Amino acid sequence: MYRENAARESTNLIYGGHCVIFSEVKDASSREFKAAMEIYMASFQENERRPRPSIIEMLNCGRCRLIVGDTRDGIVFMALLYPLNGTSFLLGDYLATMECHRNLGIGEAFLRYIFDEMKNMPFNHFLIQIENPHDGCDEMKNRRLNFYKRLGMKELTDVRHILPPLQGTETTDLTLMTNPRGDEQFQEGEIVRNLVIRMFGELYDRHEGDELLMRTLETIPKLVRLD
Repeated sequence: MYRENAARESTNLIYGGHCVIFSEVKDASSREFKAAMEIYMASFQENERRPRPSIIEMLNCGRCRLIVGDTRDGIVFMALLYPLNGTSFLLGDYLATMECHRNLGIGEAFLRYIFDEMKNMPFNHFLIQIENPHDGCDEMKNRRLNFYKRLGMKELTDVRHILPPLQGTETTDLTLMTNPRGDEQFQEGEIVRNLVIRMFGELYDRHEGDELLMRTLETIPKLVRLD
């Protein structure tokens, strides 16, 4: 039911009076997949990118889903969704808009779309990872944080999530954000620990004893404040 319901298309009005249609791409040989990969390559640094063959493998075995946003100008948005089974979280990763179509409301339209889709999924929380905005004075990182907060997402404060290098050797410090349920202000630390362990295992093939996993777990308090 999850995959069938989530595969339907949804049209959202965006700024400027245009519309974007979000839909799932399952065929790695399709025009839509190729366009999404072009956005992917242009939007993320090498150490943050999962190799293309790995994405294709995960799509083919159902470990992730590719969602694209299509406008009259073609594919302009992409996101990968990872159902973190055994948790209440759906992870949205590599959310990216084609550079010439940014600041038109496409990212906001996608969040409206996915929040609506989650009503038919066995998940209560949408989880995203953004580059740590508190590490230095990077205006773009702060703008990204404020963008998601404006749309109702909140930080899992004090959790230093370290993204292992997917290519090369450089790690990336990330901040986790989620959409709270009602007036939810905290997440149990144990829930967050189990979430991080599952993410490291399923997405990065890193398990108990891994240095980066242990460094991340050490930062998780007993109660994680949502801010």
